[in-house]
Amino acid sequence: MGTSQSSPGPGKDSPLVPPWADDQPQQPVPSPQPKRFAPFRKSLGEYINNRSRDNLKSALKHYAGKGSGGGGTASRKLGNVNQAGVGLFGILTGNDQVNVPSGDSYSLDDLAGQSCEVVISQITSALVSVNGDADKIRSAMNHALIEALDGIEVFDPNAITDDVIVDTMIGYVAESIFLQIVMDAGKAWNKAEDPQQELAAENDLREFIKVVVDQHMESKLGGNIRAFSSEEMLDIERQVIKGVWSEWENYQ
Repeated sequence: MGTSQSSPGPGKDSPLVPPWADDQPQQPVPSPQPKRFAPFRKSLGEYINNRSRDNLKSALKHYAGKGSGGGGTASRKLGNVNQAGVGLFGILTGNDQVNVPSGDSYSLDDLAGQSCEVVISQITSALVSVNGDADKIRSAMNHALIEALDGIEVFDPNAITDDVIVDTMIGYVAESIFLQIVMDAGKAWNKAEDPQQELAAENDLREFIKVVVDQHMESKLGGNIRAFSSEEMLDIERQVIKGVWSEWENYQ
């Protein structure tokens, strides 16, 4: 099988925003609607079975609205993702040494000359805190960095160009959203007739999400990307999530 899981996913009593994920806990969280995932999972199951774009758009419309409670709520549910993304951005831009969860300072110059595979592993290990989103964040960072550094075997900090930074951040946010949707879909993936069909549906969903995230994020990362502050990057991540959710909610 691919990324998907056999567990049922979050149930009807699960909160829209788990307390340990919320990076804006001072704001009230709306109450989840009854059977909020049912329309999303039904449409996604149909998409997995027949690969219809209409079914996929229907699934994402239901997910963005009733399923996840809208873009503002979804951004908070991905609060740990956004905070880790700020750390990733800080390391890649090299404006200052980044304080990683362990409290140690961190710089790409320390990783020069090592294999990219080792470097990616060290970056993700340094940035991932111990929380309920750790596996998702680690997987999303790995995926984004592997794609952005494709073809580079021995790491050179000079290889982290502005384009690589942009590609990595887009890839990270997109993959995080993809993994969250896969988790929330639960047993909708059982609609696949075989592992090949499931993997094909996953890859199509992943690419679809990345295209939409790219459309909302690339324009926000123009100019001198290395001059962006941590607060600005955090705001961009939140804006992108809200923008993507708004687009999905407006699907017909």
